[in-house]
Amino acid sequence: MGACVHFTKWMKQQFTELSGAAIVLLSICVGTPAHAQATGESPSASWANSAYMLGDWGGERTALERSGMVFNFISVNDFLADTRSDVANWSRVRGTLDIDFGKAELVQGLTFHITALWQAGGNMGTDIGSIANPSSLVSADTTRLDSWWFQQALAHNKVFIRAGQFAGLDFYGNQLYGGSFIMEPLGYALGNLFAADYESFDPAATPAAEVRYVPSKHVYVKSAIFSGNRNPYRDDISGVNFKFKDNPVIASEAGYLVDPTSSSSAKTYPGSYRFGATTNPGPFPNIVTGRESSGNYLLYFMANQAVYRPEAGSDRGLDVNFAFDWTPDDITRNFSQITGGLRYRGLIPHRQRDAVSFGIVYSRISGVLNHALSQEGLMPFGSEKAVEVNYAFQATRWFTFQPVFQYYFDTGGNTFSRNSTVAGFRTTFVL
Repeated sequence: MGACVHFTKWMKQQFTELSGAAIVLLSICVGTPAHAQATGESPSASWANSAYMLGDWGGERTALERSGMVFNFISVNDFLADTRSDVANWSRVRGTLDIDFGKAELVQGLTFHITALWQAGGNMGTDIGSIANPSSLVSADTTRLDSWWFQQALAHNKVFIRAGQFAGLDFYGNQLYGGSFIMEPLGYALGNLFAADYESFDPAATPAAEVRYVPSKHVYVKSAIFSGNRNPYRDDISGVNFKFKDNPVIASEAGYLVDPTSSSSAKTYPGSYRFGATTNPGPFPNIVTGRESSGNYLLYFMANQAVYRPEAGSDRGLDVNFAFDWTPDDITRNFSQITGGLRYRGLIPHRQRDAVSFGIVYSRISGVLNHALSQEGLMPFGSEKAVEVNYAFQATRWFTFQPVFQYYFDTGGNTFSRNSTVAGFRTTFVL
């Protein structure tokens, strides 16, 4: 035990220093592309075809990728308004560095990832009082190191061990088609995971470790342990302190993949079917009495499936998604959430990169809470039903404009409140 404690302290010291240095590195690199673009870029005619708004940095970006070092910078902005003239604008700028030590001919199978961000703005979910937040980006105004980890592949890429700082919701209960939606439970992860057992979320990641086993290209199982910080922004304001706090959260998932490899000569219909669970052994109060008991857990099932492809070797066509989760309703107010959606890529001729998406979120309120309210002669809650339709117009490879319309029935689960309408757009720039 003493050796483990010393090792943990040493790791914390090493990665705190590494994380601070990485933030500086990412900041420097954010400023680098503009100069590289000015000094050695392709003609302006090819600008729209570039994968990055700021170009290839005079060829340096491609050279770095070939040597195993990949930089990604993205700016995402949501502008939303409701019929009561409430307006919320949320912006996020994220920088990411990935290093493949195998490509760099240093250590085969070893990779490193780090990401930092700035985000700020208004919260439309607070304005309308909804359970399903209209924006998948919203949490807290912050400039923060989000996540970093080392991952080692073993046993001919059948076993992967990851350790560092990362968010549970990025990997357990996350939506695989999240980039196609704006609303939080569709665009990021199921919305009641943190409320149920404090599974960590982006960008307030916590110390974590994971083991993943991939016996075949169709099957995987994985399990991770996270520090279940109940107030992660307060516990670690900058994200560089590697703060262990409160009880651990254990997450596990098993998945089956359909047609995981693409083919240029035949139509393929990739799909993913996942069953997972998260649990926290710490104290949780009863939703009515406030009496604490040990432990809470959440179960989820998620499915994503391509169902129509008009041509071989393409991801154009119709995809469907579904998710369901459940946690004991004597602890969590929104004890169950169901999401579903449709996405069609390339619906309009000659607009193969565009996508139109439709989604629904059904949020259920605790029956234990409703029974107690009825016993007191008070109005019980209902369930919130939210729908979204959006169109992602990919103007260039690096710029997407995504207008969205959302409608909330019984906002917040309040059957006596009026419904809510939200409309706006998202802009995404790959820098």
